[in-house]
Amino acid sequence: MELPNPDPLTGRAEHGDRDRHTCIAIRNVCRLKAILDKAGIPYTLSRYGRPAIFTRDPDANALEFTQVDNWNH
Repeated sequence: MELPNPDPLTGRAEHGDRDRHTCIAIRNVCRLKAILDKAGIPYTLSRYGRPAIFTRDPDANALEFTQVDNWNH
């Protein structure tokens, strides 16, 4: 699904924690960091020391990937 983005596409901060964003639970932030580094995709780490990475998709939407230690199936 694609919807018009109400937020400006330019002038956003590199770190997307204050933007409206989607948060995705992952098992290993270090593994994702290595994948993003290899692909040359820019990201920032959580400013609060928790295991989380913020990046942007090709449409400049903020994405947060947070490591979840208690992974229940």
